[in-house]
Amino acid sequence: MFTFSIPLAEPFNFNDAITSHGWWMLAPNVWDSKKARFYRTFPTRNNDTIVGCIYMEASCLQIVTEVELTETDQDDILHYVSWMFRVNERFEPFYTLCQTHNELTDLPMKGKGRLLRSPTLFEDIVKVLLTTNTRWNQTIQMAEKLTYHLGEKVHGFGREFYSFPTPQTILSAGEAFLMEHVRTGYRSHYILDAAHKAVNNPARYLQPSALTHFQEIKGIGPYAMNTLAMIVGRYDGVPVDSEYKKHVIGTYFNGIAPSKSELESFYDKWGDYKYLAYWFDHYK
Repeated sequence: MFTFSIPLAEPFNFNDAITSHGWWMLAPNVWDSKKARFYRTFPTRNNDTIVGCIYMEASCLQIVTEVELTETDQDDILHYVSWMFRVNERFEPFYTLCQTHNELTDLPMKGKGRLLRSPTLFEDIVKVLLTTNTRWNQTIQMAEKLTYHLGEKVHGFGREFYSFPTPQTILSAGEAFLMEHVRTGYRSHYILDAAHKAVNNPARYLQPSALTHFQEIKGIGPYAMNTLAMIVGRYDGVPVDSEYKKHVIGTYFNGIAPSKSELESFYDKWGDYKYLAYWFDHYK
């Protein structure tokens, strides 16, 4: 076994950083809640796939692999894990707002507030597309089939894992394959468009600064844009969809719909952290 670590500067709730966002349920992520171990696959520079086991110990994220990595691959995985767990994001300003408003005060007390994301933006773009106009169980099934049919199988830590497919692999599979085997339906065309853009212009579509370009990907509407903004660490918007309306109207307006502007501006006092305030208010 080979272990390397990432020091944590801010309060950090490992279990909550994984389970506050449903991404932990989507392949190729595997969460062992009893042992507090998080497993998933990562690519290496020579196009191999390795499995990493992540856990928290002594104010550090510990990453364990069963194979020895080159220094470059180790640096890549440190970057992937830091990104997934938002290690480099500062949550102190959000915690200050929680205390100022005397709301969601358990978040700063327990080091909560992080929402899990994938190692790459391409994976998250595809997963967001899998959440549109469907039930969550179906999203889980589509992600599982996508990795099973198009990912690379690899063994590690006594079990079998599959990697998330590359854009090139998805393009090679084609729309008919996605529809028949992954059961992605009309989303198949959107997923292929995302893969095409990722392959042909990664600098435009696969950088955190590319948020404004995401809407050029077919199937990325207002809901998906808000979710992707959250993914890249922009929390200044909220998804005013049916779920948002149901929560705000039912919780704060006794089931009677307020004006459109009042509904949309309900979390404005949270400034740059509106999304986090809504998310943890809704799912607390």
